[in-house]
Amino acid sequence: MNWTGKMKQVLPLLVLTTLLAGCSRPGQDAKPQGNDLNTAPAKTTVLKVQTVTAKQGTLRVQRSSSAIITAQKDSQVATQSGGTVTRLLADEGEQVGTGAVVVQLDDTQQRQALENAKLQVQQAQINLQQTQNSTANAGASLTSAVASAEATLAQARQNAQSAETLYGLGGISLADLQAARATLAQAQSGLSSARNNLEQNGRSAQGSVPLQQVALETAQEGVRQAEENLARTGVRAPFAGTVASISAKVGEFAAQGTAVFRLVDPGSIRAKFNIPSSDAFALADGTKLNLGYGGVNYVATVQGSPGIAGADRLVPITARVQGGEKLPVGAAAQVRYRADLGQGVLIPSSAVQVDGGENAVFVAVDGKAERRVVTVIAESGGQLAVSGVDPGQSVIDPLPGSLQDGAAIAVDTGAKDAAKPVESAP
Repeated sequence: MNWTGKMKQVLPLLVLTTLLAGCSRPGQDAKPQGNDLNTAPAKTTVLKVQTVTAKQGTLRVQRSSSAIITAQKDSQVATQSGGTVTRLLADEGEQVGTGAVVVQLDDTQQRQALENAKLQVQQAQINLQQTQNSTANAGASLTSAVASAEATLAQARQNAQSAETLYGLGGISLADLQAARATLAQAQSGLSSARNNLEQNGRSAQGSVPLQQVALETAQEGVRQAEENLARTGVRAPFAGTVASISAKVGEFAAQGTAVFRLVDPGSIRAKFNIPSSDAFALADGTKLNLGYGGVNYVATVQGSPGIAGADRLVPITARVQGGEKLPVGAAAQVRYRADLGQGVLIPSSAVQVDGGENAVFVAVDGKAERRVVTVIAESGGQLAVSGVDPGQSVIDPLPGSLQDGAAIAVDTGAKDAAKPVESAP
């Protein structure tokens, strides 16, 4: 085969090879275009990055805890006697003073008993007065009788002595002498009887008057008891507070000892809960917090924060609840509060590079990435409070894995600031 024949055989193979090369996928052997964030760039490569503005502020976190409702003054006020409810003298939610009647029971029988007791006192007073008057009058009359008997006796003695003398002289007969002697004996007997009557009257006065005085005192005690029974028909507030609820209804019978209304001192409602010891500094006395129960929010003020954790490493907190007089004692409520974790420059946690136990960020300065070592003060919810970077500086975020100190960068000004909202200190 000559050269011309060989060329005719090889030429189709060359054409086929050329066609196959032309059908290969575009860019199959070409290098990728654009930034590779995970490959260290060449010195002439400019990385496109996004930045967030570092802000000075306080990193806060909102926490919640279950609380138990308590009250220093909370009373289910019960009746002291049984009876039918006739009147309700206060409404639910009304402020009442100490001793105010809230529920009135039927007091018809008690009022009648009091009137009867007063009549008994009046009768006892009359009986005592009559006894005292009778004793005094009888005493005066008997004293006069004794005086008269003493005068009669004195005269009889004188007559008897004269008769004895005359009889001895023969001036009178024996019969006259005996008559004088009989008159003397009769006068002596009369004086003795008068004295005895006076003494008996004195003994009678000593017995009857005290008895009447005791009867009067007993009647007066009956009045006091009747007044107390009447007062018990009114169910009174044992202390000043708010009528939280009234369970009694007019016309219903309330047995003795039945709770008819609930009285609460609004200033004594408390919420008790526990918090981690790390949050104790955030809930000092006087701190306001939110308490939720039954879809209603209340403002509570911390009043007792010992700051010392118990065996469970939790710190007990007591807070006074404003306007919580209708909260049921013993119920569970939800307390929400905010704790300041730390103050510093606020940046996203994704902007921090951890290398060899060292935290660092990259700041965009004049088209270069400058590495700055930072100290993390606090962290929460993807946000950090740090020191080591100035507020207002542009911190690169997200952080390319290939970024190096001094690398040339181009900030994507069209990209949205990636920083999450934070609560800055005022």
